Amino acid sequence: ITNHAAPQAATPPPNVPLQTASGGTVRVEEIGGGLDLISPPPLSASDVFYPNSMIGTKWKVQRVISSAEGDAGQAALAWRLLGGSSEEGAFVAPSQVSEVYEAEFLEAPDAMNDARYDFDGKPLRAAISDRGKELSSRLALSREYTKWSPGDNSIAYSQRESGDASSADLTIVRRKIEPPSDAGFGSDEVYRIESSAGGIFAGQSIYRAAKVRRRYRRGFDEVSGRRIIDCIEIVTTHRVLDGVAQIELPTSTCKSRLRFTQL
Repeated sequence: ITNHAAPQAATPPPNVPLQTASGGTVRVEEIGGGLDLISPPPLSASDVFYPNSMIGTKWKVQRVISSAEGDAGQAALAWRLLGGSSEEGAFVAPSQVSEVYEAEFLEAPDAMNDARYDFDGKPLRAAISDRGKELSSRLALSREYTKWSPGDNSIAYSQRESGDASSADLTIVRRKIEPPSDAGFGSDEVYRIESSAGGIFAGQSIYRAAKVRRRYRRGFDEVSGRRIIDCIEIVTTHRVLDGVAQIELPTSTCKSRLRFTQL
């Protein structure tokens, strides 16, 4: 008896680009605003720049999610992978999700030639966020389990007690910034998230994409008189095909309000 069953295709190893029959690499770029996550163009800014007065300061940050639309599963997963709580049910009612953590700010390294801005006609050196401190605070992890240094465009963490977000490599592949001014300041960053595929493929890593936009406004607390910074954050998730993220076609949108209060 002849077996006419088609041979089973071999599963390609993780993070290996697809290939054509002739062996060439398949790339699907510039379709619907696609962004190449594997070989992205150079970043337009060295980091997100904060006001000079924030250098060497510490802040308490309170984040409250105001809405989540689209694919709730994708929104919740991005929330966890970017540092949000992984407790069961934490994202069931997004409007009730809140967290409190600490943030610190450093002077931008000398190597960041673009870390200067003018304020009231005076040139100032910008501050940058200690991304490692912020992420370790959000994740409740010892600093030794987060990997970041000033000037790095990627940050990694591990040893977290979370099934689908126990470790991840977060790399910024696109960045636009609005430098500090009287009107405020802001940022627009796209993250390439390398993490476990989850489920039966938990041993393999895949790429995901999230776009994080923030707009900040400075002020003072009316009761305590302490400096505060209010922020609106919008995080969108995007489908990834062969390492190319469809940036113009979000699969979910999560909006949050953040308040920074100086300690």
